Amino acid sequence: MNADSQQSSQDAFADQVGAGGRRRRRRTRQIGGSDVTELNMIPIMGLFTAMVLYLLKSYSSDPIQIHPSQDTSLPVSTSSLAPQAAVQVVISNNVVLVDDKLVARVNQGRVAAEHKRNNDPAQMFIEPLHEALIAKAENEKYIASFNKKRKELGFKGLLTIIADRRIPFRLLTEILYTAGKAEYGSYKFAVIKKES
Repeated sequence: MNADSQQSSQDAFADQVGAGGRRRRRRTRQIGGSDVTELNMIPIMGLFTAMVLYLLKSYSSDPIQIHPSQDTSLPVSTSSLAPQAAVQVVISNNVVLVDDKLVARVNQGRVAAEHKRNNDPAQMFIEPLHEALIAKAENEKYIASFNKKRKELGFKGLLTIIADRRIPFRLLTEILYTAGKAEYGSYKFAVIKKES
């Protein structure tokens, strides 16, 4: 074996050995006078299968989820309407939440006076709730400004009220009054569907 053939066999071996010292397998074949490297399709098929399964799972699950707090007991109803995407206001015996963020504390069915306008407990207007809903409304309007052709993405002023069935009517009235001042004039109540 001469030096040139020994050098070419060493170069071929060096091409097949990677930086880590492992031998790489390359399948090549000649088509029309040029080398064509074949791909192993099994990993690619596995990747596409995983992507398809993820997408199927994403689209099959309900995009609208209701999140009552732990101390909330929802009323039972025979309603058959499906929930719509909306800002969620949770009213429990302890807190008022807007999309899972605390806005006010509730004590014995009343919002604390410090959360009311002028610190007056007789007031209907709940300031932190109003601020949170105004921020949500501005965000929804901003998103709608980029989607003018799709009316379903426009600002509807719709709330989903997730209220404990034992809360006083006065507290519910204060929440709805404040929501109306923040341009949320439509609302739906979350209930547990009664089995027939």
